[in-house]
Amino acid sequence: MRCSKCVLPENTPNIVFDENGVCNYCHTYQKFEYKGESALLKTLDSFRRPDSRYDCAVGLSGGRDSSYILLKLVRDYGMKVLAVNYENPFTVPQAKANIENAIRALNVDIVRFQDKNNRHKRIFRDTVNAWFQKPSPALIPIVCIGCKPAWLEIYRIAKKYDIHCIVSGGHPFEVISFKREMVGISRDENPGRAFLKYIYSLRKILQNPAYLKPSIVLTLMKSYLFGNPHSIGIRLFWPTITWIELFNYVEWNEQEIISRIKSELDWESPPQLKSTWRFDCRVKHLVDFMYMETLGMTDKDEFYAKMVREGLLTREEALHRLQDESRLYFDEIQLLLDQAGFQNTSFLNEPSSVSVA
Repeated sequence: MRCSKCVLPENTPNIVFDENGVCNYCHTYQKFEYKGESALLKTLDSFRRPDSRYDCAVGLSGGRDSSYILLKLVRDYGMKVLAVNYENPFTVPQAKANIENAIRALNVDIVRFQDKNNRHKRIFRDTVNAWFQKPSPALIPIVCIGCKPAWLEIYRIAKKYDIHCIVSGGHPFEVISFKREMVGISRDENPGRAFLKYIYSLRKILQNPAYLKPSIVLTLMKSYLFGNPHSIGIRLFWPTITWIELFNYVEWNEQEIISRIKSELDWESPPQLKSTWRFDCRVKHLVDFMYMETLGMTDKDEFYAKMVREGLLTREEALHRLQDESRLYFDEIQLLLDQAGFQNTSFLNEPSSVSVA
């Protein structure tokens, strides 16, 4: 069964349907109110400095939205932008090609940085091994903590180049409510307060001693302090650097985004994939596998449910997309595990026990 209004399935955490088959997520949903492009321009104008080399920085992954943010800032708003790229060890070749095409087409400078001593790969192996010892959908996001400290380096780079504004491409439809529900945070919580409340997930982590490995604990602490512009460490150490999410101001329009980056930046997504969302990192394929094993759904279900509520997709279009895009790419998962140095990948063929706490 799926919600008769959006597309959320009956296995969504904490979902309840009324007599008409409409879910509680729909009943409490509030449409997003954009601040408007005039407010965005006013904010951006405050960071323009004729005597500076750069007006702002953008984290560039080669994915859909970060590529569009860079394009829009340079071509539409005339900002002097420094692109910053974390060379994630699990970035797919197409994303790397997209980065090169974008900086060439827009003639922008780029600063790249890597992790040290294969730290990201080690943390990924540790968290994946820990998760499969006691699978829990609430703790699936922990396998992505390896790249969270990259925010720390992005802010350091901004400070080094005397940049006071960082623009990112997150948008409200990517805030997945059921992930909050599973760690006891209201799905309507303000993003800033919600991030601080992720400390609540500690009690779930303590239920699995495998997460208490020093490398995981240290990375979790660093991620909580510096892994998001809302985090305590970022606010404390870089109070003069402003973080702007462009899609808090202007509408996220998927068709326009894809059309422009393809025509103006020669941007592409891997031809074997059906979706353009978050393809740039292979870890997403394993995350989808974990959610399907434990919940029988992925975050795409809620992503498209929100687009239906916002009037960006019809329910039928969303259902068609889910049917088309919900397959698991085991070849990509195997490549990921090989890259990370896994010796034994038999857990991909073993049924996982569901543990929804």
